[in-house]
Amino acid sequence: MDTPSTPHSAPTRPTSSRWWWRPLPLALIATVLLLLLASGPFLLTWLNPSPPTTPAVGMPWQVQVDADGRSEVFGLRLGVTRLADVQTHFAADLSLAVVASRDRAPTLEAYVESFRAGFITGKLVLAFDADAGWLERAPKRAVGHDVGEGGRSVRYKLSADDWAMAASARLIALSFVPSARLDEDVVQQRFGPPTERLSGPGGELQLLYPASGVAVALPPAQGESARAKSLIQYVAPAQFETLLRAPLKAASVP
Repeated sequence: MDTPSTPHSAPTRPTSSRWWWRPLPLALIATVLLLLLASGPFLLTWLNPSPPTTPAVGMPWQVQVDADGRSEVFGLRLGVTRLADVQTHFAADLSLAVVASRDRAPTLEAYVESFRAGFITGKLVLAFDADAGWLERAPKRAVGHDVGEGGRSVRYKLSADDWAMAASARLIALSFVPSARLDEDVVQQRFGPPTERLSGPGGELQLLYPASGVAVALPPAQGESARAKSLIQYVAPAQFETLLRAPLKAASVP
């Protein structure tokens, strides 16, 4: 039986992506940001939320790290939580597909269109490890597909059998697109000072937090992508260099 189990490697150079839910390869943030035009509230909910009756939990900046270099956020443990657990957690709100494009290997991805992280709303994208052979075969058994990126990408809806086969796949990355606009001051207020700052080719700013496995992408103040939304990415700290920093560094400009 085909069983998703072994993560495949992502390319190290950025490519042209047009879907916000494409969390891997993680160097694609520059182009992802271009189409994420802001339509929600601005900084208010991050800076001055209404006083909660109980302490807020499940917030985007509440990342717990264990001694083995794994992390937990939104109740999900990166490198540990399996797709079956994610399905139970989100139920009908979860959409799952194998995503394929002309210039990258297929990936197993899921997304939650309307996600609430404490008092912050947004969209959540989840990436799972999967055997490369299974990823090639699953689209042939798909029960439907959606085309995006001007025909360059296809999301294949899994058959019931492939849903079952994918159940043991481990969660390896999360991307959260908050509805509220962020700026660097707000991010540092919540996450603290970044260890490293990178500038992307589209003028976006990447704030890196390797100790917690977090990278925050902020759109530029001016230009074509100035009205884009921010993006917060999460990986296990032990994999931060490979899955986040290295591809983001490769995509950065001096």
